[in-house]
Amino acid sequence: MNTRVAKIDTGTFACASFITSAVIHLAVFLFLVWWGRLLPPQITIQETYFVDVVNLPTVNPRSGSSSLKPPEATAMISRDPMPAMVVPSPPGAASKVVAKTSRQEAAETESAFEERMARLERNSEARHEESVLEKLRSKMKAVSSQKTAKLAASGVEAGSNYANYIKSRLEDALKITSSYTTKNPEVSVILTISADGRLSRMKIERSSGDAAFELAVRRAIDLASEKFTAPPNQSIFENGFVFKPKGISNGTSR
Repeated sequence: MNTRVAKIDTGTFACASFITSAVIHLAVFLFLVWWGRLLPPQITIQETYFVDVVNLPTVNPRSGSSSLKPPEATAMISRDPMPAMVVPSPPGAASKVVAKTSRQEAAETESAFEERMARLERNSEARHEESVLEKLRSKMKAVSSQKTAKLAASGVEAGSNYANYIKSRLEDALKITSSYTTKNPEVSVILTISADGRLSRMKIERSSGDAAFELAVRRAIDLASEKFTAPPNQSIFENGFVFKPKGISNGTSR
């Protein structure tokens, strides 16, 4: 029995191993390059300061001693001052400041609200007082008007004008009876009123010739005489009146 021994090509195997190793090393190298670009190393750069030491002025140039003391000389050499240290605030300081600001704003808001309410109350009181005063004025005017009307109606109180009182009664009556046919009718009449207030005489002194207006004047005198009051001091009153469609004017009283 013959046995065959397999022959291995050592040259081909060595070449394949070399190529595989080279590919793996190249892949690792490329990975490291890519990783270095993606995450560059953080290098801390420390700044270095250089101080130029110069000769300081001296009191005696020959002795070579400086006129400044060592601490002062050191202060002159140091160009850049040390940065001020920032002291961190306590954790609750910000909240305390915010709370204090909120309380101040609330106090200011409350004070402004109270001031506004006080101003509104003052304005309301002023308007109320003005309203009360206006009512009192209106009431006094009404009382004064009533008193004046009463004085005019009686015509006997001190200071009243009996002739004006009679004229007002005649004007009210003429508004009811007025009638005329001409453009500017006019009638002049003298009235005599007895001491007890009755019409005792009516005399037409002058007339423009308008019969309709003359009749209206007579009717107005009769109508008004029903409401005449007695003259002042219980004396006989006699006065002239000029009647026109627009109104009545007084004559001379006797």
